[in-house]
Amino acid sequence: MTFDPTTTARFTAADASLWSWSDDAAGTHVGYIADAEEGAAMGLAFVRFGKGVSFDFTWPYDEFCVVTKGSLSVRTGGRLVTAREGELMTQPRGVPGSFEITEDLEMVCVHHPTFAEAHGLTLREYRAMADAGNPPDAPPSVPGEPRAGQVFDPSTMQVFALADVPEWTCVDERGGAVGYLADHAEGSPMGLAFSVFPRGGVYEFALPYDEVAAVTAGRFTVRSQEGSFTARAGEMLYVPRDVSAVFEIAQDTVAVCVHHPTYQEATGTAPHRG
Repeated sequence: MTFDPTTTARFTAADASLWSWSDDAAGTHVGYIADAEEGAAMGLAFVRFGKGVSFDFTWPYDEFCVVTKGSLSVRTGGRLVTAREGELMTQPRGVPGSFEITEDLEMVCVHHPTFAEAHGLTLREYRAMADAGNPPDAPPSVPGEPRAGQVFDPSTMQVFALADVPEWTCVDERGGAVGYLADHAEGSPMGLAFSVFPRGGVYEFALPYDEVAAVTAGRFTVRSQEGSFTARAGEMLYVPRDVSAVFEIAQDTVAVCVHHPTYQEATGTAPHRG
């Protein structure tokens, strides 16, 4: 499947348009589905790390990582944070960390701004320079301001599970619900929420933003003008703004949803008041 910013679609790691980092010996594989070149508002990637991977990083963008297999451990600020299957880890721009991978890991990662916007180079330009032995220096980045007294803090790495959602908004009498962890008011450049939809539910949405969902449990069918497909746990779903689609839930489904712009920027209202 090729990414089209105007088309609702599902993706797996096999659809990655560019494995910008792939090292069998080191066990590191980062495969992008889309970035600025493809017209995406966010960088979208599948990541696979083998047991024993360890390296330092400081991202020039805000990244949300959803674990679909194994566990993700990062040492940062003198503490070790670990996200397990079905959980997500926030990795804010400008915040240093070190991967300490203790078991094979698969995850869906979404970041803003895109790689090209953050680095001033497309992924292919960056890869060509790195392959030639001249990897560009990482651009400088400044962490967000700390936000005391709220669940989400844009200045530090955090791990979230379903139980951490502070407030749920029901979307129907069956129990379908959306629970936001962060939006514009919390200092996030992207909306971040868990969604739960029970088996048998049918929902039609036309969202006011571009959304990426990492499916962590369940199975559902999506019907749109382009046709239909089935999405499953471990896969990525892309839904462009203002494009209507119908979701038919075959199994109880859980997904982590990331969107740009934020809900407040798109609608003028905070998520749970909209």
